[in-house]
Amino acid sequence: MTLTDSQREFLDQPAYLRLATLMPDGSPQITVLWYRLDGEELHVVCPESAQKVANLDNDPRVSAVVEAPSDPYKYIELRGTCEAVRDDGLARQDLRKIAERYIGDRSSEFVDGLSNDPRVLLRITPTKVRSYG
Repeated sequence: MTLTDSQREFLDQPAYLRLATLMPDGSPQITVLWYRLDGEELHVVCPESAQKVANLDNDPRVSAVVEAPSDPYKYIELRGTCEAVRDDGLARQDLRKIAERYIGDRSSEFVDGLSNDPRVLLRITPTKVRSYG
């Protein structure tokens, strides 16, 4: 799946990603997250202990929505798969880039202030993308 230029422009803004994963019983679990676009993937970082990581270990299918900060009726829906990369150093390095999008110069202080709990890089690969509004 290749994102269009307008989809890339939309996803490059610091909006929030609502990520849906599947619980072991098949019910959905949704989390609001910071993210960044990296090529054709969306990157998210979370603690390894997060429920979404366990969910992805069982089933890598995901669905996500990113709303325009100024207009919730303008959004992009993404469906695809997600790989959990268990590399704390890589995840924290990516988290610095993600945090910089949202909080600018305070990103290093934010990341350095997190607990020592291992972090996981989630790499979302869209297979279907729809734009609305």
